[in-house]
Amino acid sequence: MGGKFEILKDETKTKELRYISFMGNYQRYDFALMNHEEDPDKTVVIHLQKNRFIVVGKEDLDNNRDVEHILHETAMEADEVRAFLKEVL
Repeated sequence: MGGKFEILKDETKTKELRYISFMGNYQRYDFALMNHEEDPDKTVVIHLQKNRFIVVGKEDLDNNRDVEHILHETAMEADEVRAFLKEVL
C-alpha cells in the first residue's frame, strides 16, 4: 500500500475447509464449508459455482427461505440443498 489508505486491520488466519460435491436431481453442487468463528453453531457455506455464501446453522434450515434468495436457487433446488446441508452440518 502506497500510503493512500489507513489500514485498520490486517490479519492472516489458517482455517479448516471441507469441500463437498454432490449430484442432486437438478444439478451438481460444489460447496466449501467452514465453521463460523464468532458463532460455533453456524457454518459458512460457500456455493463454489455461483460464488455466493450463506452463514447458516442446522436449526436455520427448517424455518427460513434464505437459501433460495442468497444462493440464487429455485425453490426445488433450495429444498434439495437444504436437505443435503441438514445431513452434513
